[in-house]
Amino acid sequence: MKTRNFILIILVLGICNISFSQKTEVEKYYVRVDTLFISQLTEAYNKSTEELLKTLEVKNDRRENLGFGYQLKESGKGVGSISFNYKILYYKNEVIAYELSTYIKANKSRKLKKLYKERLSAMFEVNDDYKVEPIYFGLDKANEPLDGIEKRTENKSTDLINPFAGIIFGNRCGYGMSVLNNRKLFDEIIKNENCEYLLYSINPATRLMAVEFYYCNLTKFSENQKKSIELRIEELKKVPLLTRNCYGCIVGSELTEKTITELKNCR
Repeated sequence: MKTRNFILIILVLGICNISFSQKTEVEKYYVRVDTLFISQLTEAYNKSTEELLKTLEVKNDRRENLGFGYQLKESGKGVGSISFNYKILYYKNEVIAYELSTYIKANKSRKLKKLYKERLSAMFEVNDDYKVEPIYFGLDKANEPLDGIEKRTENKSTDLINPFAGIIFGNRCGYGMSVLNNRKLFDEIIKNENCEYLLYSINPATRLMAVEFYYCNLTKFSENQKKSIELRIEELKKVPLLTRNCYGCIVGSELTEKTITELKNCR
């Protein structure tokens, strides 16, 4: 009996040792693949936007139409244990801005976190808590309002002019019913003085939130403001555009004109 138990213990230890060895080899492989790709990506980033997108293997498909000649491409590239997510803003098929982000996994050892921080720091800003700040290119162009209104220099407004904050229109969304990031930003800055300006956003969700705010707060606007805003809303209704809307758990698409008509009933 004792001999049998001893054999079982030896077998278990052997299996655990093999499993640990395999896990270590996989980790080593991931580190080699990740660090090599980070070096390639850094080199491409320093060369040009074209080289960067080529390295990320960005495909010319599945772009979201934002209206007025703008499109947004959202995707990413996974390597070993790291992934890079990107949002690319196009104007008439030309790349004018992008956001590139990544992160260091929390479950990695301190030694590996330091290694990834060292490699990523050639491109990104990485703080002492290993949080990686996104890289932005072309934000000046992305923060330009659409034709028809003079550009302002309000920093908080520009965070919603571009589409990087999120292009889904709604309030609480998903299975967790959490408040959308762009909705949080909008609620922090919206007022009757900047409502019309936000109607000229590149971001279609911001345009719809501004429409909603207007219809739900009519008494806050002067007659001159109402006249100008109503004209702009009519212009938006004429754009044949499907926007992404979230009601409850489901994200769907709806014609802008239909959404605006529904928002007009706000009380």
